[in-house]
Amino acid sequence: MQEILLGLEPMTLQLPEKPFFLPPRNGENSGVDFLGLRQTNLDMMAEMIPSLNNVTNYIRPFALLSWLFWKFPQLCRDAGMDAPSRKDIDQFREKIEVLFSWGASLHETSGRIPGTGATPPPSLPDGTVELTFAAWKRITSSTSLIAALWYGPASKAVTGLGFLAPIPGRTGFFRVTASGQRLAEAFDEIVREDADRYATILATLDETKATKQDAIALWQIWAPETVSSAESEVFSTSLYSEDDVGNDSRLIGKRSTTLALVMHHLNCSSSALSTSDIRQGMALSSLPNGDLYLPPEHLIKARDSWLTLQMRQLQRLSMECLLSWCEGQILDAHGNDTDRMASRFAESWHSSDHELGEQNSVSAVLASLEEKISNDGGFLEAVRASSVPNPFDLMSKIQEKLRLVDHDMAVSAFMGLLLCAAFANTPNQNERMLSLGGAPRLSLHSLRRRLLSLRDTPIEGAFKYIIEALVISQHFSTAVNRFDGQSQRLRLTIEENGLSALVSRPWRPTVTEDRLATLLSLSAQAGILVQTPEGQFGHNI
Repeated sequence: MQEILLGLEPMTLQLPEKPFFLPPRNGENSGVDFLGLRQTNLDMMAEMIPSLNNVTNYIRPFALLSWLFWKFPQLCRDAGMDAPSRKDIDQFREKIEVLFSWGASLHETSGRIPGTGATPPPSLPDGTVELTFAAWKRITSSTSLIAALWYGPASKAVTGLGFLAPIPGRTGFFRVTASGQRLAEAFDEIVREDADRYATILATLDETKATKQDAIALWQIWAPETVSSAESEVFSTSLYSEDDVGNDSRLIGKRSTTLALVMHHLNCSSSALSTSDIRQGMALSSLPNGDLYLPPEHLIKARDSWLTLQMRQLQRLSMECLLSWCEGQILDAHGNDTDRMASRFAESWHSSDHELGEQNSVSAVLASLEEKISNDGGFLEAVRASSVPNPFDLMSKIQEKLRLVDHDMAVSAFMGLLLCAAFANTPNQNERMLSLGGAPRLSLHSLRRRLLSLRDTPIEGAFKYIIEALVISQHFSTAVNRFDGQSQRLRLTIEENGLSALVSRPWRPTVTEDRLATLLSLSAQAGILVQTPEGQFGHNI
């Protein structure tokens, strides 16, 4: 045994005395960000749709949390409890949350509710069960409504919609804001409809237990698929402010500007549209039938920024697709070195297939793309004229090829990177968003600079560079920087005979949700938009 210094503390460790073999690797890697690109996409989403995430689909949980932290101090005052403990607030919160998620687990919901996968504890002799996270084997940090993964950040003041404010020095305690109180009062009217359960189960500090029938009965009155007019009215003023449209200095201003762009797009349409149609139409100022429109001047910047976000989505998907392609090449024994990979790619790539002439270098292909964009008067115009690929169609094609494990996915991904690099040179774009991520996370500007540095390198050599420098090396760097001493992040490794896969099947990356579905859902529940039974959205005139 030998004592060594790690940080400031000495530790006694068993050091090896001779060479040894590592134990066989056990299990597959799990994760969604093996190239370290995700945070830049999330930062762009936060610019366009701040305060929300991809799981805050309902108004009702915001109301429930507001009621919970509004009702608890009232009950404490009534009970003469001057200094409630963390145990007291947790017991009250967990009881309400368990009942809510228990009801959700017994019914079908269109959105996600945390804790629905928990198994009920054994019933007591009287048929009741305990309503604590411990009894249900739930973890607050991952399955509570207030958790960072769920409605917590979106409920809070400063960074969220402004219903709750943390109480300094009191972990787990929150006070309701003025809007939070109004939302809580609206919710209180709803749950009082079951007067008996309100008095004996909900509005009490007692360590209450309940039955399955109690959970079902409460679900009938507080299920999130419905929302009262009072809740809608309060929530809508926190989600959207017409007076703040165009005000980038406030979160509600950024959110309202994006929502104003949504409403303008829907107002131009004669029918309700799906989320995917709205996403593409907002970026391209076009309708599914091909009609074009020009947004008002104060929404042009938002339209361009939304397009930049979607191009970043394409860039990330393209790069992750290439990592998946590399894994497939190794696993299928088509190549364990980048020379063979590049050669196989070159057999499938033909510039003429993409209406780029017979260009055989990256600089020439980029120049051809940019000439088309310039001749048509801009990137949007070139996409509309089909002079350059539609980025949304390209993302769909990449995802379909990933699903089919089609070798030609590398061709579509390479085209995606070229299109992103050409877009980064489009005049009058949001320079700050184009530079988000910098070199470490390969911003759109950084991608363009790296490709331009290849100059007249033939396509095959350029592809090899992309695989080596922008995909495999990026993956190694990300895995090493995130290694915590336990979880292995590597999917590839370099052995004596070349690259080796540490996985049994290629990764299948997907496009990260951009919060638009959440914004549309909440807006419809708040009465700002309307939603059809088929899940499409229209402008609430």
